[in-house]
Amino acid sequence: MLFALSAYTVSKSRITEHIYQHYSGTFKLIGEGVARHSGQEREQWLSAIERLSGLSFEAQYFADKQLPDKQLRKLLKDKFLFVVDKELVTSKAYILLPDEQSYLSVQVDDYGTSLVRISAFLMLNELGRHRSEARLEALNRLKELYSYPIELVAMSDLAISASNLRTIKKGDVAVVLNISGATTSNMMAYAPIGNSRFVLKLGMIPLFDWLPLSHLIAAIAFTLVAMATAVFYLVKPIERRLAEVDDKIVAIAQDKEMITTDNAPSDAITKLSNTVDSMALRIQRLLAAQTDMVRAISHELRAPITRVRFQLVMLQEAKQPNQHAQGIEKNLDELEKLIDEVLTFLKLKSHQPELTFEAIDATQLIKQLIKTHAPAHSNIHIDMAINSHQPMLADQHYIFRAAGNLLLNALKYAKARIEIGYQKDADSFILWVADDGPGIPEEQRIDIFTPFKRLDASRARQSGGYGLGLSIVQQIAHWHQGTISVVDSNYGGTLFSIRWPITEVSNAHC
Repeated sequence: MLFALSAYTVSKSRITEHIYQHYSGTFKLIGEGVARHSGQEREQWLSAIERLSGLSFEAQYFADKQLPDKQLRKLLKDKFLFVVDKELVTSKAYILLPDEQSYLSVQVDDYGTSLVRISAFLMLNELGRHRSEARLEALNRLKELYSYPIELVAMSDLAISASNLRTIKKGDVAVVLNISGATTSNMMAYAPIGNSRFVLKLGMIPLFDWLPLSHLIAAIAFTLVAMATAVFYLVKPIERRLAEVDDKIVAIAQDKEMITTDNAPSDAITKLSNTVDSMALRIQRLLAAQTDMVRAISHELRAPITRVRFQLVMLQEAKQPNQHAQGIEKNLDELEKLIDEVLTFLKLKSHQPELTFEAIDATQLIKQLIKTHAPAHSNIHIDMAINSHQPMLADQHYIFRAAGNLLLNALKYAKARIEIGYQKDADSFILWVADDGPGIPEEQRIDIFTPFKRLDASRARQSGGYGLGLSIVQQIAHWHQGTISVVDSNYGGTLFSIRWPITEVSNAHC
C-alpha cells in the first residue's frame, strides 16, 4: 500500500515536472499570442492553434471558482498552471488571460508529439513576427523559454530520412522519434521557416518515460529491501519460537525440567510445541511408571526370596525337611506367577495385537469363568445375570482374560456373594462383576488401574495378587475401543463393568 502510494505520488510529480521543464514555454507563447489579439482576431488565432494542435481551448473566469484558491494564486504568479488528474491519464493546462480575471483551460492527453508540434508552430509564429536581426533576438528568447536546444539549420545539412525531408518541404513539421531501451527515448522536431532554405531544429526533447530504468532499479531495490525486512521480522519470531521448541527437545534428551509456553498464538509452531509438551509429559509419565514398576517388582520379589532364604536356614536345622521344602516350592511358584504376570502385562502394553472379533455366547462364557475360578472359593456364592440373549462381539481370548481378572479380583474381597452379568443396549455391550466386599472409596478408584498399586497394603498382602490384574483389564477394554468403570454395587461392595461399542467392533468384524 505504501509502495503504491509512493509510486503514484512520484509519477504525478514527474509528469508535472516534465511539462513545466519542456513545455511551459509553449503555454506561455499561447498566453502571449492571446494577449496580442483581441475580439474577433483572438478567436481566429485560437481557432488556428486548435486546428494545428488538435487541442480544444475553453475560456473560464475566476468568479466561477473552478479552481481552488491555491491554484489560482499560482496561476496569477506564473501565468501558467498545469494539473495532473487523479487517474494520471489526462492533465489540464491553464493559461492566464491579459485581464487577469479569466483564463484558458485545455485538456492534454499526449505528453509527446502533439505538444512538440504545437510548440514548433508557435515558435514559427513568433519568429515570423520579426525581421532580420529582430528574428535572431526572438530566437534567443525562445531558447530561454525552453530547456532543450533550438537552432536554425540549413535544410541541406539535415541528416534525416527522405520521408521526413519530404514532409518538411511540404511545409509541415516533421517529428522524429528515437526510441531506445538503454537510454532515455527522445524526439527531434524540424519546422520549415517559410520558403527559406532554413529549418528550425528542436531537440533532442526527452519523451516522458512512465518507468525509466533508474526508477525501475530503485523500485526493484526498494521491493527487495522491503521484502527482506518483512521476511526478517516474520522469520525472526518464528526462529525464536523454533529455538524454544529445540530447547524443549534438548531438555527432554538431557532429562532436565522443561518449561512450557503459555499464551502462544494458535499456529503450526504452537501445535508443534504443544505436541512436544505432550510427548515430554508422556515420556515423564512412562519413566515414572517404569520406575514405580521396577520398585514394585523389586518389593514383590524381595518378600518370597526372603522367605526362601529363611526356609533354607530352617531346612538345614530341621528334623522334618519335607515341610520346609514344600514352603520353598510354594514361594518359587509365587515368584514364577509374578514373573508371568509381569511379562503378560509388558506384552500387552508393548503393542496391540490383531484382535479376532467373533460372536460369543455370554452364558457359556460366564459358565466357563465360574467353572475355572470358583472351585477354589467354595464359600462364595456366584450368581449369573444375563439380561440379553444376543451374543457379544469381541475377541474371545482377551475378553475371557479380562472377565476372569475381574472375577478373581471379586473373589479376593467378597464376603459371601458375587454376581457376573451381561447385557446389550442400543450401542454397547456391557459385562460386569459385582461383589459384597468392603468396597473402594471413591477418591481412591482412580488409582486402582495403576500397575502394582495397592490401596491397602495389608489387605492386599492377605488377599494375594500383584496389582496387575485390573491394569490388564483396562488395556483389553481399550483395545476394544471401550472403557472400564467402577461404582458401588447393590450388595455393598464394588461393581466393575466393561463397556465397548457395538459399532466399533462391528466395523472391525466386517
